[in-house]
Amino acid sequence: MIKRLIILISIIMLLVSVANGQAFRLSKPTINDPENVYEGLASNGVTQIAFQGDSITWFATGGGLSKTADFGKSFSSYYVGDLNMPRGGISALATLDSIIWVAGVFDSTTDLGSQQTGGGLAYSKNNGTSWTYIPQPIDTAAGDYKYQVWNGDTVTFLAVKTPISNTTWDISIDTLNGDTVVYIASWAGGIRRSKDFGNSWESLPLPSDNLDMLLCSDEIDYVINPQDPAQQGNHNHKGFSVISYGDTVWVGTADGVNLGLVEYDDCIRWRHYNAKNSNLAGNFIIALGRQLWRGEETIWVAALTAEGAGETRAACKTTDGGLTWSRTLVGERIYNFAFKDSIVYACTERGLFKSIDGDNWALYKPMVDEKSNDCIFSHDVYAACVDSREDADTTYLWLGTSDGIAKTADDIIHWTIFRKSLSTSLPSQPAIYAYPNPFAPSIHNVLNGDGHVRVQYFLENPATVSLEIYDFSMDLVYESEHHHIIHIGDNSITWNGRNRAGDLVANGAYFCKLTKKEEDKEKSYWTKLIVVK
Repeated sequence: MIKRLIILISIIMLLVSVANGQAFRLSKPTINDPENVYEGLASNGVTQIAFQGDSITWFATGGGLSKTADFGKSFSSYYVGDLNMPRGGISALATLDSIIWVAGVFDSTTDLGSQQTGGGLAYSKNNGTSWTYIPQPIDTAAGDYKYQVWNGDTVTFLAVKTPISNTTWDISIDTLNGDTVVYIASWAGGIRRSKDFGNSWESLPLPSDNLDMLLCSDEIDYVINPQDPAQQGNHNHKGFSVISYGDTVWVGTADGVNLGLVEYDDCIRWRHYNAKNSNLAGNFIIALGRQLWRGEETIWVAALTAEGAGETRAACKTTDGGLTWSRTLVGERIYNFAFKDSIVYACTERGLFKSIDGDNWALYKPMVDEKSNDCIFSHDVYAACVDSREDADTTYLWLGTSDGIAKTADDIIHWTIFRKSLSTSLPSQPAIYAYPNPFAPSIHNVLNGDGHVRVQYFLENPATVSLEIYDFSMDLVYESEHHHIIHIGDNSITWNGRNRAGDLVANGAYFCKLTKKEEDKEKSYWTKLIVVK
């Protein structure tokens, strides 16, 4: 069960939008580029968002790390595997002042099939100007175990000697006693921390599955082993989420959540909560959030079911350090949280929920950009952040989805959508193109039961745009409405693969005719599309 759940979550973290794969392959830089920082988003699959300084916003995507330094007017990305960046999609992202840490994950082919693999980490101390790469932390012990001194005693850890399944899914940065402390949650790699920017890593012991508490005075007479219990391991040693502040650390695992208080430099006192000893809904904790409002701290966790009977999916919260937990959004698959004062945003597979009291929720409608007649073809919202940095009167809500980024400044009344695409204004590029191509209506850009294909075009001036689809015999099968588009630049118009009678068209070749009318000038452009059901 745990293996199945981690695979489902990895789909989120490794997501490179299928709908935009063709354009990304055409436009990403080559290894010979003198600077492998290039314009645009790295991918449309955006799973984490973080702010830095007065204007930088970072995006963890399935194609690498992206950022905007002007609130979305322009974007740039880092080529994966170069400029000291980790390999693969960005699986974790954290900032503190001018420091940023990221981690990567990719798939490896092994004798057991494709397996998730840690692609290493990277950090910058100067807002992303220069980077230092850190290999995925592994153990170099000669035998099967490593031995580490913890609070004066020797603790036995299973030696993790491979980056396979040793994948960093969360990072937290904080300062303690003058040190910059980085915590990473790396699944089979456990929970580790570094006080010297990754030159060395210390593995942290957590309670075993059957322990509710681990005090500094307790003897640790078991092996810290992130394997399954059938292999003498503990689900609570599989780290997936972490937040830290001051002397406090919260760690989410496959067996609940652990509250840690740093008592000494080499000891953390832990309290272990799960669905057996508390009101947590489920044991697989994939996200943690800290809300501060009017002097009160609320810790939020996104709980999924693991292996225990009676578990369910829900958002759970505590206002008393874990002594009591309450449940809300029961039954929802929750990916992440964002906060502004008393307001809570929950990112879920059904969209974005908003609550002003943490108990009663409203579900946002799918995001539509009225200026460009574009929309997000995904119910899944993976990340949200509230941004009040530009000026005192403007607050942005940023969302990361599998189909791009959405931003609103007026609480969902109007959205601006940002997406990775190959501009048709570039030299030698066609005037229009369709993507994904081939198009599978049951797979690509599915929203409310319909898939969608985009036809990309460029406007130099506002224009009225329409789309016609013809079959191989040049019979008209679909005709769109005429849309007046005021957004100058790259745009797209969509088709759901259905004919004028509302039926899905047959497999085969189709011809797309896009007509643009600017004032008294009208011009049509053609491109070919393959439909595969």
